[in-house]
Amino acid sequence: MKKLLLTSTAMVFAAGMATAQATSTGAGLAPANASAESNTAATANQDGGPRNNSQALDSAGGGNDEQADAWAGAAGNEARAVVNLSAAITAGGATSGGIQGTVAQQQSNANLQFQVGNNNQAVNMQSGVRQESATIQNGEANTAIISQTDAGNEAAIAQLGDNNANAIFQDGDDNGAAAAQVGNDNSSVILQDGNHNIAANSQFGNNNSAVTFQNNGDNTAAQVQVGDDNLSFISQGGGASNSLSAIDGTMRNVAIPAGLATIGAVAGAASLNSAASIQLGTANKSAIIQQGNGNQAVNYQSN
Repeated sequence: MKKLLLTSTAMVFAAGMATAQATSTGAGLAPANASAESNTAATANQDGGPRNNSQALDSAGGGNDEQADAWAGAAGNEARAVVNLSAAITAGGATSGGIQGTVAQQQSNANLQFQVGNNNQAVNMQSGVRQESATIQNGEANTAIISQTDAGNEAAIAQLGDNNANAIFQDGDDNGAAAAQVGNDNSSVILQDGNHNIAANSQFGNNNSAVTFQNNGDNTAAQVQVGDDNLSFISQGGGASNSLSAIDGTMRNVAIPAGLATIGAVAGAASLNSAASIQLGTANKSAIIQQGNGNQAVNYQSN
């Protein structure tokens, strides 16, 4: 599935390939592609290359099979966050400049935080067993928070630039999430409330926001944004707005972007949904809201 170069403790940038999809953007947008297949994968790729590429892959085999891969930036100016890439890398991140960190599969809980620069802040909280997380920050005044509750969750954050904010909250079992940001003033939030959900966010530019809320189980979501001032929202069982609290009570709220509205969007159990979004350019807005089970949706916007 993956072409990778690794040792037991190191991750390097290496290209990936996606699985076959059931719902996807057409050949006229190639090499860009947004694809969604229930219970299998959500992928978003800017140009067919390894960067600006998000993959949420589910082997449907049960257990810790939730693979998320977020790779943002350009050659020499990039960040990558991965979970469940292999038994040796269940959570890891890397940025340009040779900065990287990985966490191998553990029987108990494990966390790695690596900060390069000034005035960066990172918080990690784990309650339960077999939680694994990695946070890599390279720049100035970046913030990151990871909260994991119950069992077998994996989360990874990699940020390159200044004033970026990143949050991953996982409340359940065997969720996987990865978020990579390159640039300044970007924001990413992934909230997973349930089991076996997978999400990946990649952002390259300035002042972009990508948020994902997943409720219940076996949902997949992938987002890519390249440019400035873009807003993207994926809700799978979360309605038009929702929130989740961390172990210490810290809250993160997500909501449909201003100027977009729905009637009848409600929060509730949702499973086996898949969504992928690509936004390229400036000030694009997108919302994908999925209620029920087995829905598939893709979005592509460019200006």
